[in-house]
Amino acid sequence: MKARFLLGMILVHMVWIHSPAHAQDSFPSLSQRSDEVQIPTEPGWGQPSYRGWELVSIPGLIATYYDLDLDGKLDYQVIRKIIRKGSSEKMTIQDAIQSARIDHLTVYVSKPVIYFTSKYPLFYCLGVDFRRNCTNIWIDIAEDGLNGNETLYTLSKPRIQVR
Repeated sequence: MKARFLLGMILVHMVWIHSPAHAQDSFPSLSQRSDEVQIPTEPGWGQPSYRGWELVSIPGLIATYYDLDLDGKLDYQVIRKIIRKGSSEKMTIQDAIQSARIDHLTVYVSKPVIYFTSKYPLFYCLGVDFRRNCTNIWIDIAEDGLNGNETLYTLSKPRIQVR
């Protein structure tokens, strides 16, 4: 609950400052980071660790869930912003995928809505509890993938580093 509240507070702050424009040693594919905990790279939908996606309670966001250590419990999620929506009745899945490729977006298909999101996550969450709250949250304001500019948030010291 606290992590979702924090996520909401971060989003509220980002509305004002953001202009539009992936652990522990046991987890695979770690990015190189200087923080105590490293962000794993997102495995992707075709991997055994993929567990699904859902719309987040904060409007405009979609979360994708993973079980990185394959122990039957969620432990990682990434959250992306919804850029636009389309109707699955008016657009085929192939058309949606082609449109997402052209615009460098990610596509989430459901019925009757197709969601187009940012290519890279806005939030990376490691340590997911049974309510899908996060232990460690990183924000990537630039939404440019894992490259070291992600900021770690803790419940005790949330901060946004924007000039």
